[in-house]
Amino acid sequence: MSDDADTPRKKGRDPILMIGTIVLALAFVVVISGYAYGEIFGNDSNEPAKYGDAVKVNYVGSFYGWYDGHEQDGDQFSGEFGMVFDTSLWSVASNGDIQKSWGFTERKQEQYVPFNVTIGSGNALEGFETALIGMKPGETKWIIIQNGYGEVPEAQTQTWDMTTEMEYTEKISAAEFRGTFGLTTSAPGFYSDLEHPYGWISQAVVNSDGTVTVTHLVEPDTTYTVNDYMTVEVTVSSDPTKFSIEFIFDGDKEVVETDPATGAVQIIEFKHGGQTYYITNIDEAAGEFTTKSSREVVGMDLYFMITFVGYQ
Repeated sequence: MSDDADTPRKKGRDPILMIGTIVLALAFVVVISGYAYGEIFGNDSNEPAKYGDAVKVNYVGSFYGWYDGHEQDGDQFSGEFGMVFDTSLWSVASNGDIQKSWGFTERKQEQYVPFNVTIGSGNALEGFETALIGMKPGETKWIIIQNGYGEVPEAQTQTWDMTTEMEYTEKISAAEFRGTFGLTTSAPGFYSDLEHPYGWISQAVVNSDGTVTVTHLVEPDTTYTVNDYMTVEVTVSSDPTKFSIEFIFDGDKEVVETDPATGAVQIIEFKHGGQTYYITNIDEAAGEFTTKSSREVVGMDLYFMITFVGYQ
């Protein structure tokens, strides 16, 4: 037998194994490089955003128009200043010259930071998330979301007469008593110097059965202030147990201006019986106004200014 038969042969390199090793090495380099890039540069890619991307944006949300009177071709409210209901920008929230909605609540300055959202997650309005697709960091977009929070349920609308009657002394529930006067308790006893939402002073006695007897200390031929845009004028009634009130709106106030085509009015907050309503229409000719008890943004076209800050 020859020497070659006893000499072990060298194994040849497996080409499949070599390719697999190279691929794994390259993948490792890509992952490490990507991680380092993200750590150093904040992963702030200039690629357009797509479905599933986690992004951060700044925004200003308003209704009746964009908050700064921004104009856009085809916009029926072009040039009108909107009422801001939410924003991520402290510069907008803290600016007293920018109109805010009744429901706008100013937060602490440090809480005004870019909004984090994953496109397609459903954590923001659908139209808002959809608008982010294709945007790049630094880009600003102006959009309108029609009926962003849906239509106002019919059960939450109500029509009020501008002139009505109230009783000097009335019996109401404990819940209505607390809501009307902004109290946290209705413990038995006598309550004096209560400020009624319509501007006059009332007093009350909480009865043993839980009901409350309220007496309104109104002066006839007196006008009381409800808010900056609304007053109540008190006059005598033919019934000595009652008095007449007339709701009067200040038409010179910008937020009370009515669209002659639709009758829509910039929303005014209106409190009655412990419930908060929002006036959506004033019909002087018919002597009535319409309210909704849903949130003021419900049933409204929403205007958003969105700035794509970058990727999370």
